[in-house]
Amino acid sequence: MPTPFERTWRALDADSTRPRTLGIGLASLLLGGWLMWFMGGQVGIYEISGSTSLEVAIAAHPIATRIDGRVVEARLELGRRVKIGEVLVELDAEAERLALARSEARLASFKAQAVALRPEIEAREAGLAAYSGAKTLLVAESRANTEEAMAQTRFAESQAATRRMLVSRNFVSREVLHEAETKAEAGHAAVRARKANTGRMKREAEVEIADRRAEIAELQRRLADLEGRATAEEVEARAIQQRIDAHFIRAAIDGYLGRVEIVRVGTVVQAGQVLGTVVPDGEPHAVAWFGSSAVGRIRPHQSARLRLDGFPWTQYGTLAATVDSVGNDPLGDRVRVELVLRPESTPFIPLVHGLSGTTEIEVERISPARLVLRAVGRWLTTRTAKAAKTTALDLSPGKSMSHTGNR
Repeated sequence: MPTPFERTWRALDADSTRPRTLGIGLASLLLGGWLMWFMGGQVGIYEISGSTSLEVAIAAHPIATRIDGRVVEARLELGRRVKIGEVLVELDAEAERLALARSEARLASFKAQAVALRPEIEAREAGLAAYSGAKTLLVAESRANTEEAMAQTRFAESQAATRRMLVSRNFVSREVLHEAETKAEAGHAAVRARKANTGRMKREAEVEIADRRAEIAELQRRLADLEGRATAEEVEARAIQQRIDAHFIRAAIDGYLGRVEIVRVGTVVQAGQVLGTVVPDGEPHAVAWFGSSAVGRIRPHQSARLRLDGFPWTQYGTLAATVDSVGNDPLGDRVRVELVLRPESTPFIPLVHGLSGTTEIEVERISPARLVLRAVGRWLTTRTAKAAKTTALDLSPGKSMSHTGNR
C-alpha cells in the first residue's frame, strides 16, 4: 500500500505545479508588457478651456442707444434680416426738430442780410474810387492855376523892374511904375490864394475819403459779423442735426437680429442701454479662453475637440477643430485662442453664432513614467514651498514677540 500511495501523491503534485508555473509566466508577461508601456508608451496631455463660444468672423454688433429718450417706433423682431443703415428704433425728437427749424431760420436771415450788404459795399467802394479820382483832378487843376498865376506874377515883377529903371532915367512917369508894382503885388496875392485853395481842396478830399472809407469799413464789419453769425449758426444746425440723428438707432452691419429686448412705443430708454444685437452672416469660428499657464503650450495647427453645451457629446460627439491663432498677451489670467472648425466631424450639429461649450487641446505626448515623475516633482515643489512659507511665518518678528510673551 505505501508504494502505490506515494506514486499517487507525486502524480497529484506534478499536476498542481503545471498551472502555477503557467500563471507565473503569464503574470510576468503582463508585468513586462506594462513596464514597457509605462516606460516607452505615449499618453496625451490636454489643456481644457474655461469657456468657448462660436462667433462669426465679424463680431455681433450691439443695438444700443446713445441718449435718453422715449420710443416712438420700434422694428425689433427676433430673427429678422436687416440692412446696414436701416432704422431699428426711433426716439422722440420733436424738441430738437423745433430747435433746428429756429436755427435754420436765423441762418437764412443772416445769409440774406449778407447778400444784400455785399452790393452796397461794392457800390460804396466804386463811389470812393470815383470821388478820389475826381478830387485828384481838381487838385491838379488848382495846382496848374497856381503855376499860371505865379508865371503872371513873375512877368509883372519883370515889368515893374523895367519901369523902375525907366523912371530912374525919366523916360516914364512914376504912375506907370506904380501900376506895374500893383500888378506884381496882385499876382503874389493870387498865387497865395490859389495855393491856399489847393491845400483846402486836398484836405477836404482827404477828410471825405477817410469818412467814406470808415463807412465802408463799418459795412465790412457788419458783413463779417453776419458771416460769423451764419457760420456759428451752421455749426449749431449741424450739432442739432447730429442730436436728431442720435434719435434714430440704425443697424451698423448687414445681418439678422440675434437678440432683442421687448421695446414698445412709449418706453423710455436710457443712454447706453442695449436693445439687441445684429449678427452678421458668415461661417462661425470658435473662440476659447484658457488659463495663462497655456501660453507657449498651445500653438497654431494643433488639433482640438469641442464639446458643445447644447449638444451632449455622448449623443452628438465632439466637434473637431484646429488652432488658428493664439494670443500672446494674456488678458488678466486668461489667453484668447481662435480655432477653425471642421463641421464635417459632426454633421448633425448646426453651427451657429452663440453656441457655447468647452475645448480640449492636446499640447504634448509623454510616457506614463515621465508623467508620474512630473506629478511627483510638482508635489515635492508644492510641499517645499509650503514648508518654506511656514518657516518664514514662524521666524517673523511678530511671531517671535508672541512666543517670547507666552514664555
